[in-house]
Amino acid sequence: MNKDELFKIQSNTLNVAIGNVLIAEPFFSDPHFMRSVILMVDHDKEGSFGVIFNKRIPASINDLIMDFPEFKADVYLGGPVETNRIFFIHTVGELIPESSKICGNIYWSYNLNALKALIKNNLVQSHEVRFFVGYSGWDAGQLRTELKANAWLVGKFSSKDLLTTNPKTMWKSFVDKMGERYSLWSKFPTNPSFN
Repeated sequence: MNKDELFKIQSNTLNVAIGNVLIAEPFFSDPHFMRSVILMVDHDKEGSFGVIFNKRIPASINDLIMDFPEFKADVYLGGPVETNRIFFIHTVGELIPESSKICGNIYWSYNLNALKALIKNNLVQSHEVRFFVGYSGWDAGQLRTELKANAWLVGKFSSKDLLTTNPKTMWKSFVDKMGERYSLWSKFPTNPSFN
């Protein structure tokens, strides 16, 4: 069996939906997406976007937004698009107006002012929010092309898996949960030339 067959995604679906997870194949060389796990936030005929769930950055939200109330939630690199903007997911549902349900109890929002008010009134805790700098986006048809090229494995995971899996081990953990067919992925070195 040649390398192309060995790493071919056989159980992939081309019907991505909001709430699905994209798992980067092990040869993805773009540093933004290498060993990334992306939660799909929107997907339609116009295009798709999501946020990288396993690339935590060494900064706090208070480092990034000066007038933000003291808050210890994690901040992640959501992707290479619009890295001058902050987005967030949360688990407090309709407490934050204009939120969109993604999956389970995970919601997406841009409404930082509403979040600030909840924080100031002690109505939201740091484990209920995750911030993202930028996002990952695809133009119409682009993601489908990447799926056909076996760049992404599509999976569905629970809110608990998404929110409690250690970001450092998330890619391997999610690959392992996709079944025996992908067991070689997690054993493949990040940089094969070091092997």
